[in-house]
Amino acid sequence: MKVKLFGMLKTMIPGGKDLEVAIAEGGQVRDLVHSIQVEHPQVGELLDKKKVLISVNQEIAHWDTVLKEADEIALLPPFAGGSCVSWAKEKG
Repeated sequence: MKVKLFGMLKTMIPGGKDLEVAIAEGGQVRDLVHSIQVEHPQVGELLDKKKVLISVNQEIAHWDTVLKEADEIALLPPFAGGSCVSWAKEKG
């Protein structure tokens, strides 16, 4: 299964590419996490500590979410940013 990476996660993988992870049809997110922990321990550690969210088909997934071959999977690191409201007040 293809796993999309964003932000700092791309820098943790040699070549900065998305991951290809072998998971059997009907496997769960927990199986995906285990495979990533074995292949990429630094990323696996962040997943284990819940510092990175897992998205399946653009929805936050849980450990028992069942995966299908056609699913769109992404690892989402913490995002930082400001508020558009505060920016608008400064410009207003």
